[in-house]
Amino acid sequence: MINDGSGLPIPCYLRTVPRRSGDSTAAALLTVLSAALILPLLLVGAIFLIIGLNTGSAPGPYTVVFAKAGDKCGTTGQYLDASTGEPLRCIGGGVLRTSSVEFPGFSPAQNDEVRNWLATLAEDGDLSVFDHRSVQAKIDGIAAGLPPETRVERESGSTEIWIGAALAGAGLLLGSGFAWRWFQNRRTGF
Repeated sequence: MINDGSGLPIPCYLRTVPRRSGDSTAAALLTVLSAALILPLLLVGAIFLIIGLNTGSAPGPYTVVFAKAGDKCGTTGQYLDASTGEPLRCIGGGVLRTSSVEFPGFSPAQNDEVRNWLATLAEDGDLSVFDHRSVQAKIDGIAAGLPPETRVERESGSTEIWIGAALAGAGLLLGSGFAWRWFQNRRTGF
């Protein structure tokens, strides 16, 4: 207990502690340091999460995309003309890309089977949406029968999702720790 001169004792925890001139500098330095550490963690974590979540949306190696001449194409999948089934030359990812009816892990006989099926369906002069689905089903059936060591799997993006979640979680954890400490210091008068 401290006596303030009035004769009434004042508990120690109620007395005011004079601020030192270096306290505000330390608080500002801590704020800049925490922002310089937390913001990059959150931003990089968010970027990894976005990349990981979008990875599975691209066509896989056994996907056929039926498009028109002049359409943009991606880096994976086979792009075929929607009406004739012929391989397309298209621009995707800043590169001129020529598709073919050859799939990774397929034998020449299996690729020929897909080509013959396309030719049979295109005999009437135009491929319908049902023909497109039939071709994709034929390719999926052949791909399902491939041995695991020759089958090419689609990228899942799970590694990027885990990295993004870990970085964002670390940023949030550090941010909440710094915020808790800041509120504790404000409450005690620092």
